[in-house]
Amino acid sequence: MDNIQFGIFLAALRKEKGWTQQELAARLNVTDKAVSKWERGAGFPDIKTLEPLADALGVSLLELMRSQRIPGEQIPADHADEAISCVIDAAKLQSQLERRNLLICVITAMTAVMLVLLIDTMGMIGFSFVCLPLIFLAAGIILMVYSWVRRKKQRPFKLLLVLGLCALAVPGAVFVFLLLAFTIGGPVPT
Repeated sequence: MDNIQFGIFLAALRKEKGWTQQELAARLNVTDKAVSKWERGAGFPDIKTLEPLADALGVSLLELMRSQRIPGEQIPADHADEAISCVIDAAKLQSQLERRNLLICVITAMTAVMLVLLIDTMGMIGFSFVCLPLIFLAAGIILMVYSWVRRKKQRPFKLLLVLGLCALAVPGAVFVFLLLAFTIGGPVPT
């Protein structure tokens, strides 16, 4: 199942009804941001939302999952099997997204704890001139590599590239500052 195709189909159905994203969201008890995300192909509705979404838009669940209208009144058995397969795929995708989001939360919390411990151990000045540039260097390299990967996949990458360059500028600025400080006699007054 293709998120982009699903989003295009969803937007077309919503516009046929003459609804805004906010009106569709209100009918489903979700936010208009969620509807926007679905229509852009950046996400997929929760498995529990698919049936109410199909009902609200006046299409069958199979049509919604296939992202196309099916002519005729009855759905052939092979199409029903395909619909079940699509729902299972959607459930797997949702499960993967939930695991990814949980992993991001755990990594963020661990990083915050580590940063607090580093600041406490090294002091703010030591942290600012030693750890912070290394963190920005690593983040810049990761962002640059990720932007390159997205470029190869022909996906938007320019924002990541700019963020990577900005992150790389921080250790560069600290290096230049320390170089100048040592040139004129060291960062610590004698």
